[in-house]
This record gives sequence, structure tokens and C-alpha cells, in this order.
Amino acid sequence: MNNELLHHLEQRINEAVDEINSLRGRVSELEMQNYELSEEKNELQNTINQTKEQQSNWESSLSQMLNRLNQMDNN
Repeated sequence: MNNELLHHLEQRINEAVDEINSLRGRVSELEMQNYELSEEKNELQNTINQTKEQQSNWESSLSQMLNRLNQMDNN
């Protein structure tokens, strides 16, 4: 009976070790995914910031043109 109990405990320990190794592998995969997503997020944020700046510049240019046109109309 003692040998059966030891064998059962050994199996449980081996299963637990396998599961821990599997979870470590999954954690590594998720950390890599997180890093890649973080890089992608940074790139997208930079693109958004550039687009906002470009839009702001266009709006400013349009506003200046409209002001000039209004000045011409008033003259």
C-alpha cells in the first residue's frame, strides 16, 4: 500500500511539474505577444499623432486661406 501511495504521489508530482512547465511556456508566449502588441500600439499611436498634427496644419492653412479670401472680399 505504501508503494502504491508513493507511486500515486509521484504521478501527481510529475503531472504538476508538466503543468507548471506548460504554464511557463504559455506565460512566455503571452509576454512575447504583449511585447509585440505594445510595439504595434506605439506605432499606431505615432501614426495617430502624425495624422492629428497634419490635420491641424491643414485646418490652420484652410483658415488662413479663408481669412485672406474674406479680406479680399471686403476690399
